[in-house]
Amino acid sequence: MTEPESSRAGAAENGRPARQVQSETIDIELIRALQHDGRASLTGIADRLGVSRDAVSQRLRALREQEGLRVVAALDPGVSGHHVQVNVKVEIAGPVQPVARTVAEFPEAVFVSVTSGPLPLVVESRHRDFDDLHATLDRIRAIPSVRRVQVSTYAEVLRGFFVSPDRGTVSLDALDHRLIGILQRDGRASYRALADAVHLSPSSARARVRRLVDSGVIRIAAISAGGMSHSRLAIGVGIVVGEDASAIREYITRSPDIGFAVRTHGSYDYITTMHGASPERLFEVLEQLRALPGVNALDSWVHYDLIKEDYVPSFNRAFAP
Repeated sequence: MTEPESSRAGAAENGRPARQVQSETIDIELIRALQHDGRASLTGIADRLGVSRDAVSQRLRALREQEGLRVVAALDPGVSGHHVQVNVKVEIAGPVQPVARTVAEFPEAVFVSVTSGPLPLVVESRHRDFDDLHATLDRIRAIPSVRRVQVSTYAEVLRGFFVSPDRGTVSLDALDHRLIGILQRDGRASYRALADAVHLSPSSARARVRRLVDSGVIRIAAISAGGMSHSRLAIGVGIVVGEDASAIREYITRSPDIGFAVRTHGSYDYITTMHGASPERLFEVLEQLRALPGVNALDSWVHYDLIKEDYVPSFNRAFAP
């Protein structure tokens, strides 16, 4: 008897074993959950996926060891004194990676990626003021193979793994600084470990962390330390809008496929980053964006190699003597 199609589909998808397909599904949902809340309960994630907690724990361990996934705390740019944030696209004559590695050494560069397109290096940097920004741009232009830079200044951050929707007024003391430093190395450190490190009770450590998170001072979330993977294909999108951008704004603030979105001044009116498990899905989202009323022009670039995504320097620069 011929095996039913449904049985064969359950055993494999596109020639891949069912176990691999399930692992990829767990990876995608796990990363999404940890990007929303880096301290999310693995038991809760497992319950939503209908798998065991052990299966989720194993996939988290694999993502950390094999793909460089980290769960860290990031300090709100306003708290760290970085009031100017920009997206810089760079045209380069010759290989891109050497330039990317050079720029990644700049402490003000928090995101550096090699991409497709005529400007194949994308950098996000944070600065105290425009003098600081201009000094950084001059350093980039001084690299011999750099031909030009294209700058978009962030006017409003709409979405981001390390962007809190609201930030209240809160006073930070030395214990808060120490807790933030630990959480920037390991955002999932246990409250017992945090308490021991700063000589508090676990309940007091928990209360301080919740205050830091709830006030928007820090955001704890998952980031990848290196290149793209099956669970982290990414496309950047620059959008030029017409008179009415309301539909565009609504879409990019609500789409589950868009992890980062900013309103900008410069070459684009909005810049977003889309994440997905397949090129087909990302292309579908691009088509939906293109169909929105108010989109006058749209550029896109594929992120090939994530050289740096590190928000710790913002903390170090903010509280250094």
